[in-house]
Amino acid sequence: MQSKNYIVQISDTHLFGDKNKKINGANSYQNLKAVMNNIAALPFKPELIVVTGDLSQDCTFESYQHLANLLNRAGTRYTLMPGNHDDVDVINRVFDFNWVKDNVDYSVEINGWFLYMLDTSVYPEEKGFLSDKQLEQFNTSLKKNQNKPTIVFMHHHPVLVNSSWIDRSTLQDSHKYLKIVNSNSQIKAVMFGHIHQVFETKIDNVIYCSAPSSCYQVLPRTEMFTIEKLTPGYRIIEVNNENIDTSVCWVSS
Repeated sequence: MQSKNYIVQISDTHLFGDKNKKINGANSYQNLKAVMNNIAALPFKPELIVVTGDLSQDCTFESYQHLANLLNRAGTRYTLMPGNHDDVDVINRVFDFNWVKDNVDYSVEINGWFLYMLDTSVYPEEKGFLSDKQLEQFNTSLKKNQNKPTIVFMHHHPVLVNSSWIDRSTLQDSHKYLKIVNSNSQIKAVMFGHIHQVFETKIDNVIYCSAPSSCYQVLPRTEMFTIEKLTPGYRIIEVNNENIDTSVCWVSS
């Protein structure tokens, strides 16, 4: 196993077919472009970019094409997963995937680390869901790879983040998911998006972290949805043997 590797997590890009269109005062295309330029200027080359959902705001072919163009320009391996705003059928047309709606689960390996992409989206529902079949597949895959340090990526948050407006659309029946996490000690971290704010906690030796949105941020720990005047951001994950460290990067848009 190589000693040190980097993974970048981008989330909630919310692109439109129209590059000039804004959402909550933010130009999602220009902000993502700034994020990608910032990643390109890092002093290291990431092994992988993971985009954890809400790729598009309007589910148009053009919006996903914009995402493909920006990611392909980076020259770095990347993976995607859908969020509650995403239409898998349109994603398949742009990226030439064969994803099955409401069950886009798969895994990749990065120099000895096992990364599991878990699809919590049921378009167009705001809340997150995992079927019994998904949970069974997830647990089986973990057992087959129990000797590999593991990171789970998903769109919806499986733990409460103390923001009432978004905690109403968390992963439903999350206790079933958390039971599997807790019974697989090789899981080092669970990374998610959806909440448009930075959240970090550690529960039973597992790190739970969100990535900020590449589009716009929301004030944390609030009852009501409130825009926070922060720049676009992304998360860097550093894995070193079986250790993990993570930080957030903010980007001038």
